[in-house]
Amino acid sequence: MAISLINHSKAIVSAVVGKFEEMIPLRSGFSGWFPEETTPTLEVDVEVQRDSDLIAVDVVRFTEGNKNKFSRATEQKYQPPFYKEDYDLQRDPIYMTNVSMANVTGNATINRLIAQNVLKAVTKNRAKIERAIRKQQADVLQTGIVTLVNGDNIDFRRKAASMKNVSDGAGEYWSNASGCTPIDDLTAGMRFLRDVGNSSGATVNVVMRSAAMNAFLNSTQVKTSADLRNINRINIAMPQFSEASGFALQGQIAAGDFVVNLWTYNEKYTNASGQTVYYLDENKVIMMPDDFQGKTVFGGLPVLNETTVGGTTVKVPGVVEANYLIRAYSDEKTLSSTVELTSAPLVIPFTVDKIYTMQVFA
Repeated sequence: MAISLINHSKAIVSAVVGKFEEMIPLRSGFSGWFPEETTPTLEVDVEVQRDSDLIAVDVVRFTEGNKNKFSRATEQKYQPPFYKEDYDLQRDPIYMTNVSMANVTGNATINRLIAQNVLKAVTKNRAKIERAIRKQQADVLQTGIVTLVNGDNIDFRRKAASMKNVSDGAGEYWSNASGCTPIDDLTAGMRFLRDVGNSSGATVNVVMRSAAMNAFLNSTQVKTSADLRNINRINIAMPQFSEASGFALQGQIAAGDFVVNLWTYNEKYTNASGQTVYYLDENKVIMMPDDFQGKTVFGGLPVLNETTVGGTTVKVPGVVEANYLIRAYSDEKTLSSTVELTSAPLVIPFTVDKIYTMQVFA
């Protein structure tokens, strides 16, 4: 039996949801360092306690012990940014063409075509949200601040010393091939990660754009180190591009007592003004040790639940735990039918002092 047009979008959504979950997302970017997690609440609790390396001092037996004062853990509540992308069936020419030619609510072939078209549209909307997550990741790793358009920016309060301009003091930008010292700059970053960030890792991942990598390889210091005989502290080979992440492994070098993995990352997106923007600034280099910890936490998503009040069935607001939620609704007044995709992700660097960012160009 044919169903009413008002309920038609809900039937379409039922056919779309299963396939939607199976779709392969776009390139993961920094997501490997920010595994996903969901929470049932609208707000996300983040607790960060900066550690120290204090040493114990001996005392005389049978006297009072040393009184310890522990730094108070900083707990913050953040409301993740909320994304809602709508697909309106009445705005889709494929749907409206079939509406004008046949009774779509009773035609299985046409319904299958519409479901495929809705799936394609919703998947594109999910990709938009995932690009917003990639931008959050890049924001955190470059400045420690998630910048938003319609909400308050979220500042994770990175230390000023974790964001270094290499030209400060006696340093030189990497564009000065003969005067710059990229290996020394990386070593300074390692010292911060170990002394301030208390990193115990032996490997550091260094991520930059192609321009910074070219300047690094063309610098006199790197060329001289690479030419040393019988000493292998630089191993630069053909790039190994990862289609899944968008990263290209360029090789490894030694800096201090760390092994450095050199990566390039040149992924981009189109902003609301139609401009091409790269996730990673051309003049920035990001350093993270292998014991860095971060997450992409998805806050609870608002829904309408049916309940009974005084014998009457009513719809009341509720919250569901999910990374993405598809919802369908119709409006008889405007003759509209919409498939809505919502998500509330927030990228969180739990070990905030285990990030070091360098500005290597003016």
